[in-house]
Amino acid sequence: MSLQEDIGRVEQHIREIEQRIERQRAVIAQAEENGLPTDGPSNFLWFLKETLSLSRDHLARLLADEFRARDS
Repeated sequence: MSLQEDIGRVEQHIREIEQRIERQRAVIAQAEENGLPTDGPSNFLWFLKETLSLSRDHLARLLADEFRARDS
């Protein structure tokens, strides 16, 4: 897989995680409105945010690799 393909794949992954975070926030809001526990959904939201952070770091490394490759 080429570097450009890797970058595209990680960018897509980031968009998907961002969408999941929004859906999870809605799940938590709904649970709060219904007086249901939110510990589980909140923990999953934390996990999604951590995954998003790691994915953004990965993208930054790929973009740095791409920049260095162009300068070579």
